[in-house]
Amino acid sequence: MDYPLLIEERVSNKTFQEKAIPGDIIEAIKAYHDKNCLRLIPDIKTELIITGSDVKEALEKAAGYNAPLVGSPSYMVLTSEDKQGAGLNAGYIMEDLMLKARDLGYGSCWLTFTDSDKIKKALALKADKKVVAVAAFGLAERARKWLHLNIITMSNIEISAKHHYFAPKKSIDELLSIDTYGKKDGLDEKIGFYEDILWESFTAASKSPSYLNLQPYSFLLKGSTVYLLSEKEALTPDIDRDLNLGIAMLHFAAVAKQYIHNIEWKLTKDALDLPAGVTPVASCQI
Repeated sequence: MDYPLLIEERVSNKTFQEKAIPGDIIEAIKAYHDKNCLRLIPDIKTELIITGSDVKEALEKAAGYNAPLVGSPSYMVLTSEDKQGAGLNAGYIMEDLMLKARDLGYGSCWLTFTDSDKIKKALALKADKKVVAVAAFGLAERARKWLHLNIITMSNIEISAKHHYFAPKKSIDELLSIDTYGKKDGLDEKIGFYEDILWESFTAASKSPSYLNLQPYSFLLKGSTVYLLSEKEALTPDIDRDLNLGIAMLHFAAVAKQYIHNIEWKLTKDALDLPAGVTPVASCQI
């Protein structure tokens, strides 16, 4: 897959066509999960369940996106062994599956939930694994656009279309520190040393979807080690925090591996000089 392009074009679709997803597309996504999907922790066993639109009513009180459940012709439900790092791994895997769906021409949207058992009950799942991620997917409706006028002078007016799903994301300067937390001096030179590898990888990470688009994380580059840091944020539930972190790691690694060897994120508890509320989650070597 062309990860840089898929991530650049990635959107969270809130409306879908009612047209059912063909069986061969569903089987292709399931096969991708089973055989080719990128994984943060390969030893954690997961299972992908793809439902039809008939489960919407049952899911209505169990999942949603800061609002009533997004209606779609299908839902992807990821279940996992309950092991350390399962939530991070879920974000990593499900985001890759959603990018695969987009590669096949289908849109998707993360759905929030707070209780695995409620989802299992709604879907009548009897598996012993936990539900760790849920997403709606299908053929996306054409997004509404809003005209944005940038009036420079009365004779110089820029007009650009703004999609209704538009939301700001943090820049690389906001997300990345060099050597010590909060240090930005030499950032351009340090990233430039690695040419396009880090520019594109951090750009992809900066475009990661997150709960309410808060992106409560950052990166620290020390020598050739990249650390992902979790930043305490009151509005983000624990489930979504782990999913957010997994998504950011997937975006970084999926783009970086197209330039160099496969990036392997490792969970870490390295002692770093960090302010209160900021903790190291994972690290990788570049």
